[in-house]
Amino acid sequence: MIPQTNDWVTLARVVRPQGRRGEVLCDLFTDFPDQFKDRPNVSLLAPSGLRTDAVVQDHWLPVGRSAGRIVLKFAGYDSITDAEKLTKAEAQIPAEERVALDEQTYYVNDLIGCIMTDGEIEIGKVDDMHFPQDPQGRRIETAASIFVVTRANGDEVMIPFANEFIAKIDIAAKRIEMRLPQGLVDMNG
Repeated sequence: MIPQTNDWVTLARVVRPQGRRGEVLCDLFTDFPDQFKDRPNVSLLAPSGLRTDAVVQDHWLPVGRSAGRIVLKFAGYDSITDAEKLTKAEAQIPAEERVALDEQTYYVNDLIGCIMTDGEIEIGKVDDMHFPQDPQGRRIETAASIFVVTRANGDEVMIPFANEFIAKIDIAAKRIEMRLPQGLVDMNG
């Protein structure tokens, strides 16, 4: 799960150097990778908690075994040694700078932390989301995402994010009300 705060949103997390000129391979946590071109100013949050401003000079989506990730080139990071210093750093933007979404479309970090219910019965808290992938690691756009919900007893339940199951999502109240098929929660909990 990607840690989020109300103030910052993680767009990518550095995995390792990629190339000889300071490029880094990153896990991608946005459906809008072009925003690195449109808004290149980001904040880099190091694992130590140190935050520094950075500018994305270039970005591209790799193919092959790294498909589904992104390569970022930050200004001032021009060698493998520079890139190694960025390992596990998160490229973040202020939450208010996120791309506006259509109605009934949600950011994952807005769904994380919501209490999920089946009607009036509380299931638990949404702790993560899983996205089905093909064998090459590319997201399958036609497959339903999966809520990972932690019950009060610590058990995890996987619930499909399917429109036919959703009664109401209230981000402000941090509540997701579902209408689930009978037995779904017990079957995978």
